[in-house]
Amino acid sequence: MATRKQYEAITKNIIEALESGTVPWHKPWTAPAGNAFPHNAATGRRYSGLNVFTLWIVAERKGFESQAWLSYKQAQELGGNVKKGEKGQFVQFWQVGKPWETGDVDSKGKPIIKKSFMFRMYTVFNVEQCEGLTLPKRENISNIPEDFDVIEEAEAIASAYIANGGPTVAHNGGDEAYYLPSSHSVHLPKQTQFDGKEEYYSTLFHELAHSTGHQSLLGRFSESSESMHFGSERYSKEELVAEFTNAFLCAEVGITDTTLNNSAAYIQSWLKALKEDYTLALTAASRAQKAANLILAAKNKAEEVAA
Repeated sequence: MATRKQYEAITKNIIEALESGTVPWHKPWTAPAGNAFPHNAATGRRYSGLNVFTLWIVAERKGFESQAWLSYKQAQELGGNVKKGEKGQFVQFWQVGKPWETGDVDSKGKPIIKKSFMFRMYTVFNVEQCEGLTLPKRENISNIPEDFDVIEEAEAIASAYIANGGPTVAHNGGDEAYYLPSSHSVHLPKQTQFDGKEEYYSTLFHELAHSTGHQSLLGRFSESSESMHFGSERYSKEELVAEFTNAFLCAEVGITDTTLNNSAAYIQSWLKALKEDYTLALTAASRAQKAANLILAAKNKAEEVAA
């Protein structure tokens, strides 16, 4: 187990990296081809407006990895069918009719031309709700490797924590990684989407760190009625806690060199806040140590029992 001095050294290194400037943070995973934006699987055309958010939400709730959708008729045209019992999702569509002359003229004597608009609703299904489809080639292209090698020590730490009060973990985040306090669940892209195993476990540790704030654990999310919206002070503090915790846990499994620069870059946006409140980093690091200790406790206890 890492010592207090090691934790302090990691914290100091991150702050120094922030002060000296760091390379921009990069997202450590790749979005599956054709999955990043809701689109029609048959035509490739992207959905727009409210449809985008509607389909994103549906895909997240139902655990769809793909953002490709089509109508019942299109599924048949692609040689397949919608699976029995599957329910579709409404999307809205404005159809523009042919221009027509009203018979009136404007102030310059030109004919007034109008267009008719017709509002329609269509039902679409995710391709994962279908079977037997022969999809266009663009839907099958992917630069994601098929194999993933685990880091045994990291896997042991995560698994023990998850089995002892930690959150559920699902690899259905598509192009996102996040923790949902309401369901005490972590959602991640598929393991093979990540740049490497180090980046995967670094992201997993970050989200597991958030989960320690659950009211049943360390209670960070119930200590204040303040809304933790993006950009708020409380949000910033929680992100600092999560990323410091990530760095501590990465140190446990020996992948600090790979993740430290990205951790520093991730926290870069809060450098001003850190300078204005010198206690912010200390508080975040202290909470992060508690979070790291909590995550590590299950594995350490299991090892003691085994011994």
